Amino acid sequence: MVETPVQHPFRIFIFATMSVLFFSFMNLFVKLAAEDHAVVEIMFFRNALAILPVLMLIQAHKEGFGLLKTKRPLGHLLRGTVGTGSMGLVFLSYAMLPLADATAIQFAMPLMLTALSVPLLGEYVGRWRWGAVILGFVGVLVMVAPATGATPNWAGIGVALAAAFTTACTMTIVRRLGRTEHALTIVFYFSLWGSIVCALFLPWYWTPPSFESFMYLVGTGISGGIGQIFLTRAYAEGPAAYVSPFGYLMIVFSALFGWAIWAEVPAWNVWAGTAIVILSGLVILWRELRNHRRLAQDALMENAPTDVDVLEETGQDIDPVTYTQPEPENQKAA
Repeated sequence: MVETPVQHPFRIFIFATMSVLFFSFMNLFVKLAAEDHAVVEIMFFRNALAILPVLMLIQAHKEGFGLLKTKRPLGHLLRGTVGTGSMGLVFLSYAMLPLADATAIQFAMPLMLTALSVPLLGEYVGRWRWGAVILGFVGVLVMVAPATGATPNWAGIGVALAAAFTTACTMTIVRRLGRTEHALTIVFYFSLWGSIVCALFLPWYWTPPSFESFMYLVGTGISGGIGQIFLTRAYAEGPAAYVSPFGYLMIVFSALFGWAIWAEVPAWNVWAGTAIVILSGLVILWRELRNHRRLAQDALMENAPTDVDVLEETGQDIDPVTYTQPEPENQKAA
């Protein structure tokens, strides 16, 4: 059986990488905002403010607000409900566990997503893609090795694993919606539904923000909205098993932010794990680019005109057995 092909591997790689970068910014703002605000309040700003850049991109699109028309409202409702729950579990895991532990456990998501993509999406996952996912996960474990010796917080671990599973389910739904819905349509309805759900709980969790914390909340919404657009485009265009390994790059950006903002110098195991993570993504990208070039060459060869095509187009006679031109009569006589 042939693996599900990737039509535009480099473009999808850019989408996936940019989504990881902006989500890393979002996690940074979430961590800063969580010092003064509840998870529900942060989620409200994350969803409500994400609508603004999405609407700007919709208005700039050639179809304009016609993108908001959908024939799959129940699909958007399911995506919004599961996605909002997943977001809450992700943010909660950051509050219950050390950031490195929570991030590492949630990186089980690509393994879960790769497994779900087979029965739910009908995608075939070959050895190379499974290998890239597992290799990337090994790199994450190398990075967080010192933290694994602490006494386990089973409640926090359970929340992080639930976050990974619900995120995998969300990406599976996005992949199915992406077959008929534009990425901006998916992100708009997700952000809208998430804002409504979180707003219902604000009377019990609202804390008036200071100027500084308000900027963190705004940064959470804007960076999260842009990251969501890139992520939706990536999963809408590419097989889940190809896109998901690039999510491991998030821990690389997190380490860089920690060094730049809090002067946290990563230990040797972080650098070693980072190298493994990057290698896992580059290996699968290289393979998909090579396969894409081979498929393109095969398509060119299939469509290239043969000698028989040329003879038929010029109206010349063709021998039905050898598919060659018969010799002229004067040459036979000679």
